[in-house]
Amino acid sequence: MSKADWLEQVHRFLTLEWANAASEGRTFNEFAYLRTIGLLEADVQRAETATERFGPRLSDLADAMAVRRASASTMLTKLEKEGLVERKHSRLDARTQHIKLTEEGRDAVKVGLKLYERSAAQLLAAIGDHQADILALSAGRAARRARETRRTGPHS
Repeated sequence: MSKADWLEQVHRFLTLEWANAASEGRTFNEFAYLRTIGLLEADVQRAETATERFGPRLSDLADAMAVRRASASTMLTKLEKEGLVERKHSRLDARTQHIKLTEEGRDAVKVGLKLYERSAAQLLAAIGDHQADILALSAGRAARRARETRRTGPHS
């Protein structure tokens, strides 16, 4: 089996696991947005001063998700209606909105992460601890390289 085939099979497995568990919570797309907002919130809190604790902006979310701002805005409207996120106007620029997970949004992320933990446990049990450690190390390196390439371009 080629590496691309293996990756496709893992992706298919995780997609099916998510679809089977969809009745337990959110769609994968909703989870992806909520998870990204949570990660961006943590980044913003580390970077801002104590008097300026804003959440991420719509443009931050769109960039992190690699989607258009209109698509991110549409999803945010849906998540806001469901009580999973809240938006507030910036104190410094009324045109800018900041996004924050609600407690229910944080709970939805926890449910999604538990699904990933269950799915990962199934996959990793099949390959053994040593191979799982190698896979985790390699995946971490690949993710870092992909982020660096996205920031600097493929030929930097």
